[in-house]
Amino acid sequence: MEQIPLYQHIVNNLKAKIDSGELKAGDQLPTEAEISKQFSVSRITSKRALTELENANLIFRVQGKGSFVNTKLTPAHTLAKGSKEILLILPFFHNPGLGDYEKGINEFLATTDYTLNIQSNTLVGQRKLLEAALRSFNAGLIFYPVSSNSDLGILYQYHLQRYPLVTMDKTIDGIPFLSVVSDNSNGAYMACKHLIDNNHKKIAYVSSLNVENFSSIRERYFGYLKALHDYNLNDYSVNDLTERYLTHEDGQGRAYYLQFIQAVKEQGITGIVAENDLIAIEIMQIAKEIGLSIPEDFSIVGFDNIHLSSFVEPKLTTISQDFGRMGYLAAKSLIATIENPHHPPRENVIVPVQLVERQTVRRL
Repeated sequence: MEQIPLYQHIVNNLKAKIDSGELKAGDQLPTEAEISKQFSVSRITSKRALTELENANLIFRVQGKGSFVNTKLTPAHTLAKGSKEILLILPFFHNPGLGDYEKGINEFLATTDYTLNIQSNTLVGQRKLLEAALRSFNAGLIFYPVSSNSDLGILYQYHLQRYPLVTMDKTIDGIPFLSVVSDNSNGAYMACKHLIDNNHKKIAYVSSLNVENFSSIRERYFGYLKALHDYNLNDYSVNDLTERYLTHEDGQGRAYYLQFIQAVKEQGITGIVAENDLIAIEIMQIAKEIGLSIPEDFSIVGFDNIHLSSFVEPKLTTISQDFGRMGYLAAKSLIATIENPHHPPRENVIVPVQLVERQTVRRL
């Protein structure tokens, strides 16, 4: 008779305990070291046994915490209702240009007994972090998505399992998570109106990313369009130009902006609303390189009010987001959801923005 491998003996033993109910959903299994001692096998053998159980979806493993009996009916986050750790997933590790959300989150958490754990998806990817978080013992998740329509499958699992989750900066298409976002539409409206108030009649909008994939960029684009509509400044030639530069592939570089600037000059456009400050600053730099002057040749308004916007020459007129306030209110919404699961907040939070007037808009 063929001899059963040592690891299989361990698998069979633990599986029998799970099947019989001796080990229940959410129960923690012995550690690799404990299994090695109990069955007189090496750590490699005990690790192989746990891996086989995990591959069979009988257990799940949480780094630093151990192995636990799995169940489709009991997500990991509901097995540790006493958890006081909040997870923040960001698409960047540290980006001062996009503001310090962490400061605002910690400011609110300081009034509670919750703590913050931050993870960046720059190395392992958003989906892997989301999958791991769903099996973790965090009390809830504050999530800054890379786009409004990526990883929808795993995010819908969060919705089905009623995992406490709040998004920042963007909403998720088709899934009703609570969100905390800036007033993007009104911000772009203010940017466009500022140009209109300075007698600009031909105003274009430019984005580095496809508006179809990002709720925040869509809202800014719609705010720009509303301002043109309200002041009867719709110009089909300008609309065609803007549409052409909204359907590009994400992540276009210098050549894309150079073509845009050339088209702006050819069509007599005098004002530009940029989706964010980094784009505005890059357009300004390229314009200087080809002999143009800002705001003499065209005016431009950014969005975000990053630190660099006040140091470039000329200093950038922009729309200021309150990143700290967004983080504070995201934490507040999440804790309210965790503490009152049957009566969670139902209204998304829209944080006001402000126009910061500097030097890149001139009066015609």
